[in-house]
Amino acid sequence: MNPIQLELFKIDKQWQQVVRQYPSETLFLCLGERHEVNLFESYFKYQLTEESRTNDIFLLHYQEFQNKNDYGRSLVKEWKEIFDLWQKDTNAGVIWDVETGGGDKNYKTDAYLPVRALVRLCNLYPDLKLKKIYVQLAPTTIHDVAGLSEWINEWCSCIKASNNHNIKLVYTEHHIHRTLKKLKQGTEFKLHVDVSQLMQNAAAHTNREKNDPEADYQQQILIASNYLSKGKHEQANAVLERAIVIAQKQGLHEAVVAARIMLAQSLAVKNKRSEARQQYEMALARAGENTLLSAHIHMSYGSFLLAHSGKDEAKKYFEKAIKIAEVIENNFIAMECTRLLGQLSESKITGSAKAMGYYLKCLEIARKMPIEKRRQSSMAYTASIMLKKYGEESPEGKKLDMDMRQDYGEDWKSMAEVPKNHANPLS
Repeated sequence: MNPIQLELFKIDKQWQQVVRQYPSETLFLCLGERHEVNLFESYFKYQLTEESRTNDIFLLHYQEFQNKNDYGRSLVKEWKEIFDLWQKDTNAGVIWDVETGGGDKNYKTDAYLPVRALVRLCNLYPDLKLKKIYVQLAPTTIHDVAGLSEWINEWCSCIKASNNHNIKLVYTEHHIHRTLKKLKQGTEFKLHVDVSQLMQNAAAHTNREKNDPEADYQQQILIASNYLSKGKHEQANAVLERAIVIAQKQGLHEAVVAARIMLAQSLAVKNKRSEARQQYEMALARAGENTLLSAHIHMSYGSFLLAHSGKDEAKKYFEKAIKIAEVIENNFIAMECTRLLGQLSESKITGSAKAMGYYLKCLEIARKMPIEKRRQSSMAYTASIMLKKYGEESPEGKKLDMDMRQDYGEDWKSMAEVPKNHANPLS
């Protein structure tokens, strides 16, 4: 069994345990880091392969969510197309009435359509009543967050009304950057995937050639990452120093830089400031001009200096990071560094006028990013700072609140978490 299959097997065990715990639940919310929810999605895809041994039915849907009155129709349309192709191949002659005509006045969304369609399918094929049907929604784009929450809530109500406990809805969310916060029902569960161990297993599984220096370097980085995730900094530092030596011998310049930044961050955690500063300086000397790696290093070094030295020195590195980010068109880094400069500009003497200029620029940059990236940024946090300064009842405050509601939804303020000012050069 390869490492990915092994991890999917572990996810299956977690999933089955949750399902057994809540046999009557209609909605499951899978929470985790981005790589964890992506693996869960891969688990759903795996159930559609011939290698899968499950007796359940897994349906995965990527249609974008435009509005609450046509999303259900798009699901049913997809199912009907597949059903009709199967009918053509088997000559079964069974008619599946999915009823996608006019709306039902009893409902505020069209979530009832796919529910009714699945219930009718189960009635056509009694064997389906012995299986669980898991429908995972993974819309590529969400145009109406509040509408999707309402649609999912109504799906659950329809399922309960149908008294069918075998049809389940599944939705995945980042455990911190939540999109749907107004769901009235559902069971949440947190995935647990040791990604460092997974990467090590994958490297060991694929790198069969002995004495391959580049593969050896990757192995050292994976081992160091595993140590760092467990707080074992001394062991991680020794492994990272070996990785640097390997990369230098092979002329892998970016690899040397990446390992040095990891080492600098690890040293900083243990308060070894001078050693960490030395690693940052050596990394900067080799990072090159106007590269993504260089932008990350300047941002990371600025955060280090802010914590251990002083804000004047830190500002220089944040400003340089912004210039590089503008050249390479990386709006995320440009925005985060602009927000940091805004916070560093506030003082009792100068007031907040200069800071507000930075914050306005910050929101301007953020709106150039895709909505998913925007939600992972500190945009909501920055807007909350501005709202306090404007005053919620002021014309500027009301306009800002309205703009944020359009971008994030009615509860945007709940997403205004204090950001971490530390940048990972490998992310």
